[in-house]
Amino acid sequence: MGGRTFLTNLFFGKEAAARRAVAKTKSIRDLPDRKLLAEAYIPAFAADGGRILWVGCRAYTATDYAALETQGAEVWTTDIDPAAARWGREGRHRTGDLCEIDQVFPDLTFDAVICNGVLGFGVDEVEAQRRAFAAMAAILRPGGRLLLGWNNDKIADPVAAGLPDEWFVAADHAGQPARVRFDAVTHVYDSLIRR
Repeated sequence: MGGRTFLTNLFFGKEAAARRAVAKTKSIRDLPDRKLLAEAYIPAFAADGGRILWVGCRAYTATDYAALETQGAEVWTTDIDPAAARWGREGRHRTGDLCEIDQVFPDLTFDAVICNGVLGFGVDEVEAQRRAFAAMAAILRPGGRLLLGWNNDKIADPVAAGLPDEWFVAADHAGQPARVRFDAVTHVYDSLIRR
């Protein structure tokens, strides 16, 4: 148990700690980028079906997997943090580094990858981002979709820098343009297709 969780439980009790966790999850899910993810992207990926990899698991992502599976898709999850497995897709979660995701899933090919909030939150350096694009391309079928979510206050623009260009091309998806920016938050979505 982390220090902050321990202190919250000690001073306020487990029920108060649980209420705070629920409130935090709700505040994140109420952000405009998360609303667009839930209202546009997830239904579009669900309609596309196939095998989907969700990269980066937290409490606020745990309900998204079932939504993706409403029309028969098979969702797998991954995170570099072993403790994040508790928020992953039960029975279909693997712990590993995005920059080596092709080694984490050497036995699977995906129709889509949703990589949201990983670049700039661990995969920070340009070379690491390039390796991440190469590794995602290796497990994504040609014509498969990549939804990349990143924050422009955390890293330089990886798409403008051409980092995915060897493997991916920008493409509209879910009724949205290939790039979506937000006025209220620094989040950016880039929709890409595997060459």
